[in-house]
Amino acid sequence: MINFELDESLIEEFNNNGFLILDNFLDLNYIEDLRNKFEPLFKGNFETGIEPDEWNWKFGKDPEDVTRQICNAWKADHLIKKVVCHKIIGEVCSRLMNWQGARLVQDNVLWKPPGGKTLGFHQDAAYDDWLIPQTMMTCWMSLDHTSKETGTLEYIKGSHKWGLQPPKGEFHSPEDYKKELNIFTEKNNKQIEVAYVEVPAGGVSFHHGFTWHGSGINTSSNNRRAIVSHCVPSNAKFHPTNEGGTAKTYKKYKKENSDLLDEEYFPLLWENNSI
Repeated sequence: MINFELDESLIEEFNNNGFLILDNFLDLNYIEDLRNKFEPLFKGNFETGIEPDEWNWKFGKDPEDVTRQICNAWKADHLIKKVVCHKIIGEVCSRLMNWQGARLVQDNVLWKPPGGKTLGFHQDAAYDDWLIPQTMMTCWMSLDHTSKETGTLEYIKGSHKWGLQPPKGEFHSPEDYKKELNIFTEKNNKQIEVAYVEVPAGGVSFHHGFTWHGSGINTSSNNRRAIVSHCVPSNAKFHPTNEGGTAKTYKKYKKENSDLLDEEYFPLLWENNSI
């Protein structure tokens, strides 16, 4: 399903840029099966009978020109789980971030249709304030050919070295999707160098939780579909007091008298047992 080996040159590239973009990652034999999962999921047909944690677009109820998102589809579908919980994803995230291991904190099923709107520039780890340490690593796997025209991901080179900022502004479909990025860079005298994730179906991008990224409008006539694994260190814990942001969704899985992330809800993907 996934066949990939990380080498020192790729680690250096990631450390310099805050992201890594690769053309080949997912086995192409699985691409069509994964694409075919999208419509049933967004219609509420869940293979396991378990509803995802977040379901942000529904057929016949929401506008056609917005980016469609489901969070934690791994609970609802066996094939999605097989991909987003793959041990290679956990190992790559761990080695790039110098973690002992990695666990899945959230997945995304993303569908940007023709005309699909923007996603505001942000840092993923900014929404992770309910965890200690407040960090994240993202593996974004494309099921379609991506380009600037399809509204692909845009990364700001080296921005993972700028520190972590509190989340601000509109996230979904802002009119000016670079507004918060421009405010921050002007205030802090930072230079913007954009890299577009332009990969074929089966390609991947990994990015640091501090890396600024967003996406523009899909001006093409093609769908832009992706599945995403958001990982945190294997030893991450619930923040003992923070109840804001996405904690409202995920702190319900906190066990009484324990700050540990429960394996049932936050699957361990990989751990270096030699340490």
